[in-house]
Parts: sequence; structure tokens; C-alpha cells
Amino acid sequence: MSITFSLDKSTRTLLYQQLAEQIKSAIVRGELTEGMQLPPVRRLAAELSVSTTTVAQAYDLLASEGIIGGHVGRGTYILSSPLTALARARAPFGGDLQASDPASICQRQRLDWATGWLGGLSLQASRAGQLQWLTQRALERWGDPATMLNLSSGYPDVSLFPIERWERSMARAGRLLAEEARQAASLQVLQYGSTLGDEALRRYLCQYFTRFGFQPEPQEILLTSGNQQGLDLVARVLLAPGEPVFIEEPAYLAALDIFEQLRAACQPIPVDEEGLRLDLLEQALEAPAARPRLLCVVPTAHSPTGATMSCERRQQLVELARRYNLLIVEDDYCSELFYDESRCEPPPALRSFDCEGRVIYLKSFNKLIFPTLRLGCIVAAQPILARLVEGKQAFARGTSLPLARALLEHLSDPAFEEELCLYRQEYRRRRDALLNLLAEELAGLECRWTVPGAGFNLLLWLPPQLQEYEVIEKAADRGLLLAPGQLFRVENSQQQLPSVRLTFADKSPEQLREGVQRLSSTLRALLHGSGTRRGRASPDLFTAV
Repeated sequence: MSITFSLDKSTRTLLYQQLAEQIKSAIVRGELTEGMQLPPVRRLAAELSVSTTTVAQAYDLLASEGIIGGHVGRGTYILSSPLTALARARAPFGGDLQASDPASICQRQRLDWATGWLGGLSLQASRAGQLQWLTQRALERWGDPATMLNLSSGYPDVSLFPIERWERSMARAGRLLAEEARQAASLQVLQYGSTLGDEALRRYLCQYFTRFGFQPEPQEILLTSGNQQGLDLVARVLLAPGEPVFIEEPAYLAALDIFEQLRAACQPIPVDEEGLRLDLLEQALEAPAARPRLLCVVPTAHSPTGATMSCERRQQLVELARRYNLLIVEDDYCSELFYDESRCEPPPALRSFDCEGRVIYLKSFNKLIFPTLRLGCIVAAQPILARLVEGKQAFARGTSLPLARALLEHLSDPAFEEELCLYRQEYRRRRDALLNLLAEELAGLECRWTVPGAGFNLLLWLPPQLQEYEVIEKAADRGLLLAPGQLFRVENSQQQLPSVRLTFADKSPEQLREGVQRLSSTLRALLHGSGTRRGRASPDLFTAV
């Protein structure tokens, strides 16, 4: 970065405020753009002949306004904000703020007004947004999106989905819904319905959930757009501002985003090969200080490790909840995709061990069908569900009736069970291919990894002498996109071993081989003190402060 800042020590304006304003001006002029990294505090302080406190205060001020972001070990960089939006919008004018045609003046006035209004809002960079930003910058480093291998997605393979059958499901649902609407006694079917959602789908789900060992009543089910909305609703309704919450570590990325944006105090409980460490949870529950009343857990296909909790541990967890008056939020996004060939059914849900209503069960069909489906549900005891319904009414009357009927048609077709079987076989084949490749290509590198019992991902621990973001940067130079493990840890986490999440579900065995070979060459080059840069480099993209 070649921008020069100049501070005037003779004015009454504090030095850190001057520096913050000059950085803002550079963003508006387009000299500092989204993703660019600011100089380390010590280096900039030396260049300006000021104390490090001055620079740190300027950075803190900008961070509080959502203009810059970063963490120790990752650097400080420009975030997407109203200022960067204004700079992008002015770019068509070539940076000329004196454009005189009426359309240009009108557009500039709208942007200036909106930017000023938003300036008082504090923006927080989400972890999902940071992963998206890393993806964009990695593509820029490599320069060829067609040959970039993305092992960071966390996605299923939508090419496996039978789109023709979904088309038939939608058509049949539409015909049946039209017939129902034509009946004189059912004209209200096209009006706003219950916030709970379509009763026909909810009645079907009561039977569907018997595969997980429990059978709720229709009035205990609230339809949602998926588990992310469900968890957000639970957090907004059942957590007071600043209230602590137990969460797994590493944790589901969206769960961290939701709790942190609601200012909940996340208290992490580590995960091992069988899921949540109940011994450490019990220690935390016995602590004399105020303890969380709510726990968020993914017992099957834990994200990002893929760990699946044993039946014994599930039963023990529900017993702990009873003993310590704990409410559990069970996140189930793909329990049907389990890889234990000795089983005929998915592992039982935590809710199947619950006789008192201490488990709120979240179910999503988005990764079983396809991610843009956007349909799931919450299952909870009626007193709790009633509060959640009240909370949902504040922003949504209910879910789409036509979509709910299409999902009902799709799930109730016997072909769905056959498809689940095929999905399990194919994803297990890809998981096994990745595990074999890691053992083959990373031999002797002090790496270790989880063996997922379900789902789409595993967690890989890197050689301890390496830095996560150094690996991410150099892997991008080789056309490999990785998700840093730090995104799945709480702030100020004690788990500092470098790691990355690897997704195998949406990659063929051939793509997995190429990806692991690129990873192996990256690690070996770093361990031997060398690295190859190629593509369009972005200077100091991931360099630490």
C-alpha cells in the first residue's frame, strides 16, 4: 500500500481521529478498497512518528464503525461498508465528483445521503462473510476460477438431485392445491394461514420423525426456512441480551454468527470423536458462577468435524439437562446421511431420550433436497413453541404453502428413500476416498484429521509449526480454496492448533485427489521454507499484524 498519511500535531483534533478520518477518505476515493490490508500497528506508528497507542486507537474507532476488521494472526483489513459502496458507485464517474449531468448528480445525492445515514450504525463482519471474502481473494490470487478447487464449501452435491422428480412433485402439489382451493368450503386455503405452517406437511412430519425415535404432535411443529432461521428465532426469543450460552467448539459457523450478533456470551465446550465432551460440560454446569441455561449442539454430522455422538452419550446428555435444568437446541441438518453400514436407520435424536420437553429439535431439508429449497421446522414442547410462534409473527406470517405441499409430495414418494440410500453410498465413497488420500499424501507431516460418521466435512489439523492463514494464502497460490479452522472457534478460543475444514461431498474422487495433492505440496513447501506464487497476487492478503 503506497498511501501516505500526514498528521498535524498543531491542531486540536486528536491524532488518532485524524488518522481514522484520513483512512475513511482514502476508502471513499477508492485508494483503499474492500479486502485491502492496513499496515501493522507498529509499522504505521513508526512511519508517522507517533505511539502505537495512537494507531491502535484509530483502528479501534474504525472497527467499532464496521469499516475495518481482523483478529490477531489474521491482519487488519478493509470491510464491506457504506464507504466502500460509495466508492464503487462513484467509480463509473472515474472518481470525478463534479459530474454535472442530472442522473449523475441524483445518484450521487442518493449515495451521499444513504452513506451519511448509515454512518452511525456499527457493522459486524460475519464469519460467513469472512469466508466469502476469503473465497473472492483466493480466486484473485489464482486468477483462473475454472481450475480453482474449492474444498471449503460445506455443500452437498446438487448434481445428484433428481430435478425431474422435483418438477413432478411441484406439479402434483399445484394441482391438488388448486382443487382444494376450488371447493367452496376451502376458499380460505389461499389466504394467510397459521404461523405454524401447512398442517398437512406438519402431520406428515409427525410420522417422518419416527425414524429418529420420536413422534411429535402437529401442534408441536413450527415450519421455518431452515435451521439457520430456527436457531436465530430460538436465540432471539429465549435468550436475554448478553446471556451466556453453551456451544460446541469447533462450532457450526452460522450458530456463532447468530449468537455473536445477538451479543450472547458463547461458552465453548470441546468436541471429540464422539461429539460434545460431557465431562467438560458437567464441570461447567457445576461451576458456582452463573452458568448458561441453553446449549446448542449438532449430535449427528457435527459441523465442521463430522463427528456423530454415540447413543450412550446422547442419553447421558439429556440426563444432564434434566439434572441441571438445561434447555438443549438439537440441530439436525442431515442425520439421514449417516455412514455406519451396520445401521438401517439414522442415530436416534436427542429428543427421543427426552420425556420432559427439554430438547428443541431443529430440522432442515435444505441439504437433503437442495440448498435453495429453504424449508425446515422446529419441534418443541407447546409452551416453548407458543413463545417461538409469537416471536416469528413479528417478521413472518408463515411459510410458503405451495412449497410446503411440494415438499410433502416429494418426501412421501417411495423414491425419496431410494435416493437417500444412493446419497449415503456416494457420499461414503467420497469420504473414504478423501480419508485414503490424506493418509497417502500427508504421511510424515504431523497432520491428523477427524473421521466423519455423517455429513459433508471433516476437520484437518495442520502441522503445529504452521499458521492457518499462511497455509490458506499459499494454498490459494496453488489453486486450492480452504476454510480456516479459526472461523469455527469462539473469540479468544483456547484451541489454537491450526486447522482447516475440508468438504468432500461436492467433489469427485478425482477432484479430491488433485485437491489433496495441492494441499500436500503447499504444506511441504512451507515446512521447507519455500512457496510458489502464481496468478494475480494481492499483496499481504493474509499477513498477520
